[in-house]
Amino acid sequence: MYMCAFNDTSKCEYQQGYWRFWYEADHRYAVPTTAFFTACILVFATGHFFNKFMSGSLSRSKTIRRMTALLRYGSYKAFRIPALNWNSAPLGVLALGAIGLIYFTCMTLIPQPYYWAHNMDGSWGSSPPLATRSGWLSLGCMPFVFLTAGKSNFITVVTGVSHEKLQVFHRWISYAFFVTALLHTFPFIVYNIQTGTMREQWNTSLFYWTGVIALVAQAWLTFASLSPIRAWSYEFFKFSHFLAALIFMLFLFFHCDYTLSAWDYFIVSGVLFSLSWFHRQTRVYFEHGIGKRATISLTANGFICVRVPTQASWVVGQHFFVRFLSLGIHAWSIHPFTACSLPQRASVFDRTDSELVFYIRPQGGFTARLARFAEAHPNGTMRVLLDGPYGGVDMRKLQQSRRQLIVAGGSGAGWIIPMLTAFLRKRELESMRQNVAEPSSARVVLATRDIATRQWFEKTLVELLASFNLESVPKDLDIELYYTGSAENLEAPKATGQFLQKLDEPEKAVGHEIVTTRSGSDSDSNSGSLRSQLAKHIDARPDLPALIRAEGAATTPNGQLGVFVCGPLSMQNDVSQAVAAEQLGILKDGSKDVYLHMEHFSWA
Repeated sequence: MYMCAFNDTSKCEYQQGYWRFWYEADHRYAVPTTAFFTACILVFATGHFFNKFMSGSLSRSKTIRRMTALLRYGSYKAFRIPALNWNSAPLGVLALGAIGLIYFTCMTLIPQPYYWAHNMDGSWGSSPPLATRSGWLSLGCMPFVFLTAGKSNFITVVTGVSHEKLQVFHRWISYAFFVTALLHTFPFIVYNIQTGTMREQWNTSLFYWTGVIALVAQAWLTFASLSPIRAWSYEFFKFSHFLAALIFMLFLFFHCDYTLSAWDYFIVSGVLFSLSWFHRQTRVYFEHGIGKRATISLTANGFICVRVPTQASWVVGQHFFVRFLSLGIHAWSIHPFTACSLPQRASVFDRTDSELVFYIRPQGGFTARLARFAEAHPNGTMRVLLDGPYGGVDMRKLQQSRRQLIVAGGSGAGWIIPMLTAFLRKRELESMRQNVAEPSSARVVLATRDIATRQWFEKTLVELLASFNLESVPKDLDIELYYTGSAENLEAPKATGQFLQKLDEPEKAVGHEIVTTRSGSDSDSNSGSLRSQLAKHIDARPDLPALIRAEGAATTPNGQLGVFVCGPLSMQNDVSQAVAAEQLGILKDGSKDVYLHMEHFSWA
């Protein structure tokens, strides 16, 4: 119950001002914050619904194509700092971040006052207005931090944006959560120092020390999530992240102490987290089961090949989280890997076993341990748990793209395989039809500095073509292999590739190192003519912007070009900038459609 302590009506009215009234602060700041994030989600959900159910004739209209091109420009245009090997988020995502920054800045700093006048005698209350509003703004962020963190989440369901792309919003909302928590803390320190009650409050008030512990845990959650720490030790990051989150939520719960509607936000956060967690566990234990055994081996270029028989269904570019149960402490961690195969069955009603294949580049830590296991136990088996699939290529866009440009770099070679499989299946279906207006075609560009990876890819390509009863690459499929390594390695390549030499114990790879000549490569052994039929070999770095401009220029009016890329940050930047430039041309005439899908090497 609120009772004004002043005998002055004007003072009571001032204290109860819309932006100042403590007893309605949750409705003035936390509820609008919830509404702000919800409105953003609804905007994208509406666009996703419209795009999903829009008729084909409407989607091909010039007006819709111009609008689509404008939105795609915001989605593809980014900025790069080469010296730091850093790519910014796309322009559209940055704009959303700027809108969020404006919202929190205005809601925090525009309402007045920051501190109560004459606060030395405590007549206006012991909670400074700046601390009150920033605290509720912070609490309003909490459900959305959890909502954007889960692999299974409602945002993905209603917007179609997969969980890995939501990670940038998870981090940014967490920054707002932390900064507003700091702005909630500091005014109390200033106030109590001014009134000389700081020591007394720390010794007697539950709010103070629970708030400090929560803030310390929140600081760790925020700064220990930066990419250098995640890259240094992903397992340590995951363990410490969950432990700090538990401590933070526990002490923040005590700190809020059922103040106004504070616990409502804990209930919502708990429900969202629980639903996401239970859905994932249901998929792991009931959809995939606990009896899966993976066959693990090393490929000729040093990739770890993991093959899991399964009846699961997935599409191009989707990834699974895999837990390997025989790797000691690493069995407690779960890692995402992109599926490098497609299921065999044609429908969900066919229960034929498929083979889920992952190609993993060993680097250090967990992957190095897995590579040593594969080396010590050729074609050994290990029990695994699967969680997925998640993400992936928009299959409607893949089917609608009559011309496809598939670009990959380095270990992205494995990602190309399901793309090619999907194209060859699509080609088979088109051959059964008659009067296809524009048959599908594809151009594959693989850039690698490792000869062994190129040789492995050619061998895998031969096996893939054979599975479709093809003796050579069909004329509507162009494959270009770019070698970007040193001339010395080109003349005498190491058959094991570059990756095995990066393990924790490099000497393990020495015994398997085979030096060959160019004439003794796998592709040459098949004969020079077969090699020329497989792919075009170029000893240079691909000019990706020029390739995309050429493909865009060759796209017929009303045609659709799909660009799909998986590679390092510099490659992603070159492709996204070039496709963004194509959108500017579409804005002028609306005559064609150019779509981009980027698969990141690392986003976790």
